[in-house]
This record gives sequence, C-alpha cells and structure tokens, in this order.
Amino acid sequence: MSNYDLPHLPPPNGEVDDINHFSGPNFDPTILSPSVKHFYEQTSSYSLNFRVFWHFPFRTGAFVASYLTSYIEQLNLPGKNGELHEMKSEFVTIPPSLDPRNGTRAWIRTNPSNETIFVAFYATHKRESTTYVNIAAPLPFSNLSTVLNIKNFESGLELNTLPSTSDGGIYLVTPIGPISLPLSQRFQVLPSTSFPSSNLPPETIIATHEMWVFGLKFLTISYIANKT
Repeated sequence: MSNYDLPHLPPPNGEVDDINHFSGPNFDPTILSPSVKHFYEQTSSYSLNFRVFWHFPFRTGAFVASYLTSYIEQLNLPGKNGELHEMKSEFVTIPPSLDPRNGTRAWIRTNPSNETIFVAFYATHKRESTTYVNIAAPLPFSNLSTVLNIKNFESGLELNTLPSTSDGGIYLVTPIGPISLPLSQRFQVLPSTSFPSSNLPPETIIATHEMWVFGLKFLTISYIANKT
C-alpha cells in the first residue's frame, strides 16, 4: 500500500456516496434492498471474504500469473481454487487536480499480511440518461480501465460490460491510446436474504464476479461481505 502515492484527505465511506446517483432507464434505486444500498454507500464498514475459481483451461496460467501479480501488488488473486481468503478495504479521496472524473476515490484492498491485492480508482461518468461506473486500475506504464453499466437484479444489482451498453467495456489505456480488450465481466450483488438456506445475517451481502475472454469464462470470484 505504501507504494502508491495518494493524498491524505478525509476518506469517503464507500464505493459511491449515494446509490441514487445511478438512477436511470436501467436502474431504479427505490426497489434496491436497503442492505445492498448500505453496502455501496458504507463499504468501509464491511469485512470481505472471497474464493476464486479459475475455469479450465486457464488454471495453469492463473497459477503462474499469480506470482507476477503478487510482485506488482495489483490484480493479485491466488492461483489455487476454492480457498477462503480475507480482504481489508481502505478508501482514499482523490482530488480533481489528480483525476478530473466525477467523485473519484481509490479503493485499496489488502490481505491480512498487509500485502496489496488490488488498487483501483473508482469514479462515474454520464452519457445521455445513463450513469456508468468508471474504474481505472494502475499498471506499469498503463492502466486497465473498466466501464460498467448498472441495472436492477432481483432485490440487488448487476454491473456489466456487455455490448448492449453504449460505453461498457474493458480497455488497456497506454501512452499511445486506449486498446479495447476481448474481455467482459459481470458483478451480481444480492442481500443474503435472497439465499434463505445460507443462514447468514440479513445485513450480509453476497456477490459473484465473473470474467470472460473471447467469450470463454475464465474466472469466477465469490464474495461474502459482513457488516463489522
């Protein structure tokens, strides 16, 4: 975490200040579960546990790549399937002088050994009547930029980069310009009450993150967020 030179300003409490900011043709925040709303606006008050599952035939490559991502302390996911891992969250306010996007904040995720798992700069942008989640993850000499559409999903929400969205996608932003990548991803975020057999507290959040390359699913991450 010390490798990232970030300003010391009063931190935000969550991924977004107000989920109503995303109100639009595909998303009605009034039907969102209160626990999911609270998670997005008060993310720092939750502890996160996760499991990864690398799909065949990507497992061997994932194991090798985990050593590189551990070294650069970015996109640092374990190469082994199924183990439960803990993750701590910290948010940092990013001033407009460093990033002019709307509401930019850094979300820094570390493991119990204080090794950085993932650092990304979260913001939003609006085109016509749709507001998108706009994420930039710094990499050596570039950044990985993800634009996600938000929509209602049962009593929770879904974020995706599907082609049906005008701006959705994943891009490698380089000094010579952005490159559209053959990647797509989807997050589905639900309250634990959507899974009665889980026996989890009603304020607990369950999320699934899926990723595809050239249309082939290569990664699924399952998260459980518990209110602290």
